[in-house]
Amino acid sequence: MRLRDILILCLVAFLWGFNFIVIRWGLDAFPPLLFSALRFAVCLVPIAFGVARPNIPWSQLLLLGTTLGLLVFALLYLGIHFGLGAGLASVVMQAQVFFTLLLASVVLGEELTGRAIVASLVALLGLVLIATGGDASFTVLGFGLTLGGAFAWGVSNVLMKRLPPVNALNLMVWISLVPPLPLLLASYVFEGPEAISTALQGVSLPGTLTILYTSAVSTIFAYGVWGNLMQKYSASRVAPFALLVPVAGLASARFFLGAELNTAEWLGAAGILLALVINTVGQRRPFAPPLLETHHSLAARKH
Repeated sequence: MRLRDILILCLVAFLWGFNFIVIRWGLDAFPPLLFSALRFAVCLVPIAFGVARPNIPWSQLLLLGTTLGLLVFALLYLGIHFGLGAGLASVVMQAQVFFTLLLASVVLGEELTGRAIVASLVALLGLVLIATGGDASFTVLGFGLTLGGAFAWGVSNVLMKRLPPVNALNLMVWISLVPPLPLLLASYVFEGPEAISTALQGVSLPGTLTILYTSAVSTIFAYGVWGNLMQKYSASRVAPFALLVPVAGLASARFFLGAELNTAEWLGAAGILLALVINTVGQRRPFAPPLLETHHSLAARKH
């Protein structure tokens, strides 16, 4: 994996880690389903400026819009709303890494190497330390909903791997067609028209900024970059970088909310970093170009 791509994935992890803090702020201004609907409604704006639709069948577009758009975020927002702390939610969502590796092995036939297994076990220990030693805000319903969101994310990663080469930034814009209407309908039924009206009439600058960050930065940019690299490399090389998200979330909570890290959280963060080192560094050519580029270079030499 190229060093540049490693640094980009680290940046994406930080943006997503901070996003959990932003979501917590946003839920103070909007009901969860309405908040998620507004997030994806804003993601549609680039279509008006000529962003081209990816050259894939509508069926694939709708399927990704349902899994990555509707299910991942609706379940995550509801999980936080129903009592799972933002810090712990950032940890639980990273179960998607293990779902992704398992699904990629079963569905795509990707090899699950010994290195990846060892790194996953070390990372799992780190996540357990963070989850049990830090944020004590926990409910069974909140945990179950968030874990469902993590599984939907894992499914989405595999669906992206099965796509032909596409611009993932454009893809994130166009799959945003799917979530707004179902989420608005669900918000009307479960949160009520009064809650929707109160939230929209009382929109403030901080509330607006939370929507802009979660849509433009966390969704279009971060997921677009993630999707491009997921197509470029194997899932076992890219997915583990999401394990940095709770580390970034803890750092963001400490900086923006004044939260102090305890020993278990420090050890858990160190374990996750160690897992990434095991999975990324130590290959024969750790910063080698992806396999596709290697084939092209070999072909060029023959000619």
